[in-house]
Amino acid sequence: MKAPEPGGVVARIQSLLPTLQPSERRVAEAFLARPDWAIEASSQEVGTAAGVSRATVVRTCQRLGFAGYPQLRVLLARDLGIDRSTAVAATESGLREFYRTVADSLDVMTALLDDESVDRAVRILAGARRVLVAGNGLSAPVAAEAAMRLTAIGQPADAPPDYMTQQIQARLLTAEDACLIVSGSGATDTSVRVAEAAAAAGAPVVVLTSFGGTPLAEHATVTLVTGMRQTSFSDEISRSVRVPQTLLVNALVQTIAARYPDVAAAARARLLDVIGGALVEGPPPGN
Repeated sequence: MKAPEPGGVVARIQSLLPTLQPSERRVAEAFLARPDWAIEASSQEVGTAAGVSRATVVRTCQRLGFAGYPQLRVLLARDLGIDRSTAVAATESGLREFYRTVADSLDVMTALLDDESVDRAVRILAGARRVLVAGNGLSAPVAAEAAMRLTAIGQPADAPPDYMTQQIQARLLTAEDACLIVSGSGATDTSVRVAEAAAAAGAPVVVLTSFGGTPLAEHATVTLVTGMRQTSFSDEISRSVRVPQTLLVNALVQTIAARYPDVAAAARARLLDVIGGALVEGPPPGN
């Protein structure tokens, strides 16, 4: 069954209510009664509210024509956001408002980062023979930057942009390697598959995300959670930014460089040689 067009999720659920089993109907009615809550709730929380198992929640979503609960959440958030987007655009002042939001979120970005987890992540990344970095969608540029910055301080890293290549390389990892995954939602299917493959290969997995208790966390050796102030799942998928994860990547790299200064200094010297040869000299003065 094809996914509903924008604005059609609630209508789809209502139209298929008569075809559902009693337990499945209770799940669907929970979606209809509290759509805003359903977007933010986990499948287990929906199941508890409806008095059914998590498996029943997933089955209900599939009976309604969705791939699973994550897709229903995303499309429901899409539909609820259609009516709000105009109001948001009218009340926000654009560029300066965005910078203020980021500035106000700085304390929140570090609130869930405990020293023990950060230290473990640093030791994993610094001690790895090589690091496979994976990020898809909006997280892909952050993954690319992470790989570049790790390589620049002497830690070999690669961030293949294609998710098939990510999965192939994840299967080739060993316990001597590491996998770093960036995912704001923590529920992107392609990234979850990479984490699962890396973990199955015996490689430690470090996850950078905005939410705890996500599918990615189930395969992670260490999960580092950082996000913006008042980040919700709906905001994450509709107006998401990767500022927290980008800052965290740079902070991790700086910490690794500080712990292993000789390796970082030698790598940076070689990096500066490359940069120096790549810069284009401007025209002489007066020309």
